[in-house]
Amino acid sequence: MPFVRVTYATGSLTEEQKTKLAPLLVECVMGQEVDPVTDSARSMTPVFFHKIDYDDDFPGGKRLEHPNRPFWIVESVVADSFFNQARRDAMQHEIARAFVQVLGDDGSVAEREGLIFGPSYLLKLHSVIIEIPEGSWGVGGKSVDTEKIIQIIGGGVQKPERLAELQDNLAKVRAARVS
Repeated sequence: MPFVRVTYATGSLTEEQKTKLAPLLVECVMGQEVDPVTDSARSMTPVFFHKIDYDDDFPGGKRLEHPNRPFWIVESVVADSFFNQARRDAMQHEIARAFVQVLGDDGSVAEREGLIFGPSYLLKLHSVIIEIPEGSWGVGGKSVDTEKIIQIIGGGVQKPERLAELQDNLAKVRAARVS
């Protein structure tokens, strides 16, 4: 039951691009959260697009001088028990791949301190995974934990290896929780 927020500068995404990108982002998140991804899980994963006008964009704390410079911020809000570092890394890769699939690959490459980005516009794609602590997610006025989330989305986690990974993550999350 995650959700995704995409903040973008005016003109950085067309309506057609948003229509293509939204289901790809749902798959990016849900593909790392549950296995298999069900229609029920997809339907409970909204994507919200927030457009920022150029006069509200202050990179480095200074007014934007080049209003045709795009940027995108993708915030994926998820339950922490479903993720480990390998799944976070995979999701970051899939989000970048979704943008390239929708926006295209212009063949450009950028290098920063030994890190290679291609296409270079991916330097303007900032993605953050916001993990909600076990027991802090709510639906319909009720707190829901991992087991209830799996029930609500229907089908959830069926492969034995994914279920074992989820149970291991959940045990670690619960052990680290102060209260």
